[in-house]
Amino acid sequence: MAQEDLTKVSTEELTKRAKLMKVAVWMIGISMILMVISGIILSIRKGFSAMSVSAIGFLPLVIIFSAQLKKLTKN
Repeated sequence: MAQEDLTKVSTEELTKRAKLMKVAVWMIGISMILMVISGIILSIRKGFSAMSVSAIGFLPLVIIFSAQLKKLTKN
């Protein structure tokens, strides 16, 4: 995906994007917490499985979205 120059985007559009990114980061973060909790419970009840570490797959999304959110709020 091509990088967009944020200085050419209107303030209203940046505000909309920042709100959307904030919601996305929170929702992915909450789902990661739920996946970690369910992975722990699943590991205790049935032993270790791939479901136990599935939350790690979403960590890069949170990092990328957080970095983009910082860029949006900085400008």
